[in-house]
Amino acid sequence: MVLNEKIRAYYRENPLMVSSPFGGVDGVNRNLFDRVFHTLDIELDGRAVLDVGCGRGYAAKVVTERGGSYVGADFVASRPGSPHVLADGARLPFADASFDRVFCIDAFEHFPNAEDAAAEFLRVLCPGGSVFLSVPNYANVAGFVKAYCERWGGYAPDTWAPFRHWQPQELERPLTGGAVRRIFRGVGFRDFRRMGHGAEVSLGMFPWIAHRRMPEAVLFRLQRLFGAVGPAIAKVCPTLSLHQFWRIDSPGAG
Repeated sequence: MVLNEKIRAYYRENPLMVSSPFGGVDGVNRNLFDRVFHTLDIELDGRAVLDVGCGRGYAAKVVTERGGSYVGADFVASRPGSPHVLADGARLPFADASFDRVFCIDAFEHFPNAEDAAAEFLRVLCPGGSVFLSVPNYANVAGFVKAYCERWGGYAPDTWAPFRHWQPQELERPLTGGAVRRIFRGVGFRDFRRMGHGAEVSLGMFPWIAHRRMPEAVLFRLQRLFGAVGPAIAKVCPTLSLHQFWRIDSPGAG
């Protein structure tokens, strides 16, 4: 509980960190939602969606405009009216089999009890439902930088991330694709689909691109390079992307 309070305090003091590739502070990246949902074959028409760690609730319009119903849950109130429900992801106040989809967009890595949260996702899903998970991936160069910085570079354990010029986080677990599979399989999920994020291959392969001391001339050249090759790299080897997007199906999903 002490760690939970530290996380709440961090996001109250750093509201700009309540964000993800899909949106947050300044709105929603609808094009990315469309592309990812199409690739992962995630249907929302008529589906009941629970968004755990919803932040400002920017996914609500994406869900409702596709004919689904939306409930946002978070344990930090990011703005008036969001979330709909104040709740810990590891202790969700919903009945069994209440939702067809569970979203967890760039929040899972901040959960102190990730295994308990995954078990709760399965509990509140209807049979055949699925989780949409967006999570940073550290099975790449960024993972080596994270390990180095947290051991020798002045960052406390589980705090380094390349976001906002390497601003320390309150809790940034070093998740990998293998860890995601292990956690969700351990509570009963069986089927997994994933994709990388071409726009963040640069952060996965060369996280210094986000460092505040990166010279602008070098930064612009790297941005052009990775902008050209990132999507192809992420398609062939999603592990090289900083973010990975997952569809994780509960037993019975089609």
